[in-house]
Amino acid sequence: MPRSIDVWPAGVKGRPGNGREEMEDRVAALEARLQQVEDEQAIARVLADYSLALDWLDDATLDTVFWDDADIDYGFFKGSGAEFKPVLMAYVRSTGRRWHFTSQLRSRIEGATARCTGYNLAMEARSPDSEGSEGLTAFFGFYNDTLEKRGGRWAIARRKHILVAGTQLADIAITGDLAALNTIGAAGRDHPDFASLPIAR
Repeated sequence: MPRSIDVWPAGVKGRPGNGREEMEDRVAALEARLQQVEDEQAIARVLADYSLALDWLDDATLDTVFWDDADIDYGFFKGSGAEFKPVLMAYVRSTGRRWHFTSQLRSRIEGATARCTGYNLAMEARSPDSEGSEGLTAFFGFYNDTLEKRGGRWAIARRKHILVAGTQLADIAITGDLAALNTIGAAGRDHPDFASLPIAR
């Protein structure tokens, strides 16, 4: 009878027959790492949805960003998430164009709670068209957030906005050769491009 050949690499944990517990530990560690990645992606999506909701005037998406009992501090507003959402949307609806950007995210996840910070840039204009007659107002700052996972979904449970600076920028007229570019105009759920966004429902 041929002698069996042991081909399991030397030094690799989880050796068949005598390493079941080690293999189970490795699988558990991989599952934990995968969960970490999935949670980080979900948190990044929440912060991206915040910007998209404001720029496209999408109340339904903004409603998923903050828990109703969230503790919100923007300086000009301090209160709950439920109170903040209509105030915020009323303000952005008073602008003609807006553009919010969050980047350089850093998060620390501990179970169903995550601390997260991100760099923030927000710009707005009174007119929905780039006529060159009015400037752009821009603000630079940070978000200091705590997110909580409830029922399998992440949302902001605490947010403090920290302003660094504000400035005025020139808004050039999109005329001549530039008129061939796609301009956004008045953004909203009824905009022809909204249906193609990944937030559209």
